Amino acid sequence: MGRRSKVFVPVPYSSGNVEYILINAAIGVGIAADAVIATIGRFRRFGRIQDALTWAAAIGLTHTVFPMIGLIGLWYAASSFPSLKAGIYGAGFLVMVWFITEVIREVAGFDDDDGDAANTEHDLLYRFISNHSKFWAAVWAVSIDALVTGPGKTAATAQWTQAQVLGSFPLVGVVVFGLVMLSAWPAIALHRYWKANKFTDPQGLARFTAIGSWIELSIFLYFAYLAVSEMVVALGVRPAISEFLIAGGFSVTTTVILLLILWERVWGTQLHEAEELLKQ
Repeated sequence: MGRRSKVFVPVPYSSGNVEYILINAAIGVGIAADAVIATIGRFRRFGRIQDALTWAAAIGLTHTVFPMIGLIGLWYAASSFPSLKAGIYGAGFLVMVWFITEVIREVAGFDDDDGDAANTEHDLLYRFISNHSKFWAAVWAVSIDALVTGPGKTAATAQWTQAQVLGSFPLVGVVVFGLVMLSAWPAIALHRYWKANKFTDPQGLARFTAIGSWIELSIFLYFAYLAVSEMVVALGVRPAISEFLIAGGFSVTTTVILLLILWERVWGTQLHEAEELLKQ
């Protein structure tokens, strides 16, 4: 029985495999959120099922490989050198904070206020790829978060085996592929409405992108707080309750606070972008 538990229970909680699957599903939803939003925003390009399948396959591939690039080295270091754990989880937290800040700036339109030239359209690598393939440039634009959030995932894998870590990448990729394919159906429907000049109200599109942005933000906040919790545990402090519950509580609280402060601005920004999209 001891041997069997070592193979099949990914984390030391009674939920076992269910918890492992839920964590990977949450990671998949978090890094797929912007891809789903981008899929709806690209509705003009989805005239056929094949277009959606190609797009979803490319996004699923990058969201399998990119987190691996950003995570494997840090997970190995944390597993092999316990003395480095706290620093690695702290670094993961800082990366997540930086990325969350960028998400907030983008969805709330702060980049526009600052005249920030660092958005995707002005990115040198994006422009280089775009010169060769508009398709792969778009894939890169919505996949970059999967690369930079890899370190943030390190905390979630703190108690996983090597097999579980490696298995999580294709599992997350499948989740992303599935969500992007699901979002392709309304994109295809929007394409048909647009072709027939029936899609003129931007509020529905803005509502979708605003809600999707808040879901993405809340999940990234969860993994940021989880990194802090695991850092505290690595320093020898044992919390009274599970670090997963602590991270969840803080992420919900922070999301609510941000909603109260930024909801009107986020809605206004997303509505404006939806209006501009429909004018093109």
